[in-house]
Amino acid sequence: MSGKRRWLEWGKDAVIVLLAISAAYLLTKTPLVQDSGFLPQGETAQTVEKNDTVTLTSAAYPSRLSVRVEQGRYAVQYDQAQVDSLFAGMGPLLGEALVSAGQPEQITEGQWQRYLQGLSIYFDFSGEIPLSALGSWIQGERTCELEDSARRIVLAAGVGDEVLLSYQAQDGNFYVCETRLSKSLHLSPAVEGIEENGALFAFESDQMEAFLDPYTLLTEETGGTVYTAVTPISASSDLTQLLENLSFNGQNHTSISGGEAFLEGENRLEIQNNGTVIYRAGQQGKYEVAYSGSEPTLAEMIETVRKLAEDTVGSLCGEARLHLISAQETAEGWQIQFGYQLNGSSVWLYQDGWAAQFLVRDGTVSEFTLHFRSYTATEEQALMLPVYRAAVMLPGLTEEQLELVVQYRDQGDAEISPIWVAQ
Repeated sequence: MSGKRRWLEWGKDAVIVLLAISAAYLLTKTPLVQDSGFLPQGETAQTVEKNDTVTLTSAAYPSRLSVRVEQGRYAVQYDQAQVDSLFAGMGPLLGEALVSAGQPEQITEGQWQRYLQGLSIYFDFSGEIPLSALGSWIQGERTCELEDSARRIVLAAGVGDEVLLSYQAQDGNFYVCETRLSKSLHLSPAVEGIEENGALFAFESDQMEAFLDPYTLLTEETGGTVYTAVTPISASSDLTQLLENLSFNGQNHTSISGGEAFLEGENRLEIQNNGTVIYRAGQQGKYEVAYSGSEPTLAEMIETVRKLAEDTVGSLCGEARLHLISAQETAEGWQIQFGYQLNGSSVWLYQDGWAAQFLVRDGTVSEFTLHFRSYTATEEQALMLPVYRAAVMLPGLTEEQLELVVQYRDQGDAEISPIWVAQ
């Protein structure tokens, strides 16, 4: 990289940081913030005494963020540091909108797109996040009553001074809610000073709207870093720390085909040579959900398994980090999945895509499967086609409008590179 380009990149990063700090400062000066105790502090925690201590922390963060101002659209993706900087200032607005949201009303897709094209902040979480849980994580002292899950959420200017919360639910429909935020005191100050960078949604591009899912975000950034990948544990590894994190004493164990099994009463933990760990609970499971009410909330269930995931696969994943993919109620209980991300791009791991899957039933984690992988960035950059060229070259996009994203595919290889994926 030339010296001139390096200075330009540093200058861009500095502008992003200054904008995030400015937004956070302005947010603290608004009456709603000062009256409600709503403060823009990255990760909010709440501790409630019951039988256990309940700490609700952020288990979800956006991988894409877009701001629509009068001049056009500014958006960031495939650069998690920049997305995090923006979210530090704008995330608390989303938290306040979620906990103050009124009854959702279904709207047309056309209305949703008009919200995106007006003054707005758009958050893309890559996975389907329960809104009630998201509200608890961002705004820990209050609860969000919305029952839907959503990946795409927008804070948009409404009529007069109102700010609306709108989202695309897991069923594909679009909804809008009134909030206690105001355009003049919250939304406008939060985006002040942000300038467009040429980003578009596919539905805003005459060239791409026929090829792509309407909400494919088109930016110059495509990622490109190549990573080495290793399996950090096996049955023959020193398992002391892992067993401690999982509260297994490790005394009662036996060799099995492909690994080692540890037993505590009727609870069984298998550690396989390929880095997969499987737990099955007996009648008295080891991992009860910590909760503060009469029964566990979805946010509390997710937080319990998030902690297990972070203490295990999350502690050994190198330069990746975990993100919540989904939380779905099944006939057996709540199935909750987490995946790896590398600089804002998801890692599709093995056949199913996820890194950790948990089943929560009757307030207890009844089973889980963990796939341990660790990633380290190399100095090599993959050659990536510009998004416009990739869109016309992928054959799947000509058959139906799919979203085009940069993704890593990890099938156990020693090195993984980013690729364009139509999904």
